[in-house]
Amino acid sequence: MVRLGEYMSGKDPGWAEARTRASVENGWFTPEFIDKAVQSIVDGYLQRESLEALTNDYPYLRNDHPARKVGIVMAGNIPLVGFHDLLCVFLSGHIALIKPSSRDKVLVEHLVETLVSWVPEMADRIQFQEMLKHCDAYIATGSNNSSRYFAYY
Repeated sequence: MVRLGEYMSGKDPGWAEARTRASVENGWFTPEFIDKAVQSIVDGYLQRESLEALTNDYPYLRNDHPARKVGIVMAGNIPLVGFHDLLCVFLSGHIALIKPSSRDKVLVEHLVETLVSWVPEMADRIQFQEMLKHCDAYIATGSNNSSRYFAYY
């Protein structure tokens, strides 16, 4: 995850293109807004010290436990607003099944594709799905309207 933070802070052409596409697809996601959200994630979550502090607060995560499927319904009002949910599911050893917002899918999809290109086994741990059925737990980010998503089931 530290490597992902370095990637997000860098000038990789693919990442730059994803950020531009996200800005075009969602007019609220200005380049400055995306930059601020990305830098907050990198500084707050993806530094080695931050990751170690987070995992040290939950020592039971080091114990073997069965991986559960956790459905994550991501909102689209802030760039990468569901990233922390994804990070927590990943760090806890569970499987993240993501339903990204149609207004914020470019960035998270690009980052997951990048992770999988580095570590192909990640494809088993982080997946995108249109419908989140048969999950062991769910995380829905957003407003009270997020709960409406579950009415489809």
